[in-house]
Amino acid sequence: MSAIIKKKSYHLFSRLRLRGGVVGLLCVIGYGCKDATVVLEPLPRDWQSQEAKAIAIQFSDRAEEYGLRFTPVNGQSRGHLSILESLGTGVGVIDFDADGDLDVFFPGGGDFAIDPLRPVGVACELFRNDGKGHFVPVGNQAAVNPCDFFSHGANSGDFNSDGFSDVLVTGYNGLALLHNMGDGTFRHVDPKVHGLLENGWSTSAAWGDFNTDGMLDLYVVRYVDWSFDNHPPCLLQGNRDICPPGEFEPLDDSMYLSNGAGRFIESSERLGLRGGGKGLGVVVTDLDLDGDTDIYVANDTTANFLYRNLTNESFEECGLIAGVAFGEDGESEGSMGTDAGDFNLDGMPDLWVSNFENQSFALYQNVRDCHFEHVSSVLGVTAVGAVYVGFGTMFVDVDLDGVEDLFATNGHVMLHPRDSALLQCPLLFHNRAGRRMVNVANSAGAYFTTGHMGRGAAVGDFDGDADADVIVSHTNEPVALLINETQAQSQPLSIRLIGISSNRDAIGATAILTTTRRTLLRQVKGGGSYLSTSTRELVWGLLSDEEPMSLSLHWPGGKRIELPWNLKSGRVTIRETSQGEALDIVDVPKCY
Repeated sequence: MSAIIKKKSYHLFSRLRLRGGVVGLLCVIGYGCKDATVVLEPLPRDWQSQEAKAIAIQFSDRAEEYGLRFTPVNGQSRGHLSILESLGTGVGVIDFDADGDLDVFFPGGGDFAIDPLRPVGVACELFRNDGKGHFVPVGNQAAVNPCDFFSHGANSGDFNSDGFSDVLVTGYNGLALLHNMGDGTFRHVDPKVHGLLENGWSTSAAWGDFNTDGMLDLYVVRYVDWSFDNHPPCLLQGNRDICPPGEFEPLDDSMYLSNGAGRFIESSERLGLRGGGKGLGVVVTDLDLDGDTDIYVANDTTANFLYRNLTNESFEECGLIAGVAFGEDGESEGSMGTDAGDFNLDGMPDLWVSNFENQSFALYQNVRDCHFEHVSSVLGVTAVGAVYVGFGTMFVDVDLDGVEDLFATNGHVMLHPRDSALLQCPLLFHNRAGRRMVNVANSAGAYFTTGHMGRGAAVGDFDGDADADVIVSHTNEPVALLINETQAQSQPLSIRLIGISSNRDAIGATAILTTTRRTLLRQVKGGGSYLSTSTRELVWGLLSDEEPMSLSLHWPGGKRIELPWNLKSGRVTIRETSQGEALDIVDVPKCY
């Protein structure tokens, strides 16, 4: 959330812009990245007619019909106008009972107790997918409560490698680690016993194996130092309103390394983390394709962080040098959500960030060696204007044409916004062959033409028809289940990776499918979006006139497997062998 009340500040590079952006400037002054120039192929002359022929993308909100009935709350009716009310909640996609159907976990948000005045939690909920087009609430039966603090994020990961996904819940002055017992229930474990610090305001989090020892570590993003003892009055257009983050001091993020015995060691300082981020979003993946896991953090009104994993024992924060710390004008932005994906099929993971109003959403093209170029204007992202306040967002191939599109849910944080609406429509950028992003939200269904206070968002196949559906969490409004009804021209290939010597969730793995026409990169990511966790299945949509040729798997830690591949569609599970020299294809169900 950008500090629209606070005066504007300017950064070192804000008035020193060259055509190549910040990266180009660093090249000029001798940083040594002469190959960092972005080259985008011109659009074909008939690109407008090609767009007219594009498949009609359609989604329908079926949450009520499917039984996914839940409303996160923020205590707004109490009238405190606290910044705590502005963040909302996310959504966690998790197959908690390992039956192959995606279930859904929702943090409940929070309210305010009166005597003494303090934030309190609201019950979380878990919905089991029965595999027949219906969700059943099983939160009490599965013992996911109490969520006794003001909760925000849901982050699933198998932290103890027992084959069952656990859940970390983040929030204000609390962390809850729910250990999946494998019998349909969870056990609340004491975070302090496991080495996790509960103090501070945690927002997003991401699992990832940062030292490649085969165990999941944890990055926890923290926001600002707010409390009712530090709750100044703020005015916007003559009305009392929620204070922006510029009124508060930042809190430091935390990185926890697993000791392999169920305990986490706080290692932020030793590994080189910076303080003062006001963080809201994080994505963990191998951005430089060197075999280890890097971290990108979306910060609110301060420079975004890019932690490049150097040796599994240290990280280098290189957001400024890499060109992803600031916006196109060299200023820090109100960044909330983030994700990574290869939008232009050049074999390198790019970065995407949802931002505050009067700022463009940021698409950063990876131009090798972990250097990026801001290409939002070039690709047409800025054509939607700067009226959106973006939160949950992700790369997702909605029409199964092989290139990943972009979804973003939006909604203001101020009750009396000056330049845009409180309730906002979502965005859906259709990727036109990596050379143009076209917002098709207005024609994608009724949900996309209605304003919402959107916050968390996650993707998964919830109806079993193989394409990507989307779940959105709103504030004080029922959640949405956007079922994909697009009539795609192809059936997808979905691959789930299971690590053995690598972490079981295979977070940090890269899979590259080479076809007769293209090279398609997908990655298993930790975190992503905003306060949320999406499915970790890797999905490729192939065109009717292209055939798969080979599959390259890069496991966390650097082991690489190359194998011929001729399966064009279907859902496949691939398990790493203990030595990593071969593959065990354990599950090849019938094709769709």
